[in-house]
Amino acid sequence: MVAEAIKSDPSPVYELRSFRSREALGALVGRARKALAREFDRELAALGLNTVQALVIVLLAEGDAGTAADIGRQLSHDAGAMTRMIDKLEERGLVRRVPREHDRRAADLELTKEGRRLHGEVRRVQVAVLNRMLRGFSRAEARALERLLKRIVDNAAEGD
Repeated sequence: MVAEAIKSDPSPVYELRSFRSREALGALVGRARKALAREFDRELAALGLNTVQALVIVLLAEGDAGTAADIGRQLSHDAGAMTRMIDKLEERGLVRRVPREHDRRAADLELTKEGRRLHGEVRRVQVAVLNRMLRGFSRAEARALERLLKRIVDNAAEGD
């Protein structure tokens, strides 16, 4: 009942006369994202990866993407940048392109044995960094933050 009332409240959260960009949701989410990426990059360096490369491995390992185009859409990267990224991961023996049987122009991506092993290391980094960044949060607060951010993502998807 309370959740229904919250979802249906049509009053705006921000008002023009009191709006402060730096303290608003967009700026805070952006700064939090940059801080997370910086921490992930620092931890992933020991694995020879950056955050975007690690995300490619995660998307493939978790079945959330199967082609370079899928990954590009999810990470908001253009096709050329994604092709170069996949090339690098393929050169390192982490990803392989598998030509489609009935469409030689298209290729699916899969992790190699080494890519799957590295995925386990990436997960350890994810857990360690997120736990560090959520220091002082209770589990309930972290879950609430996840739910709230998911609502923003869902609201954006409704506009698509």
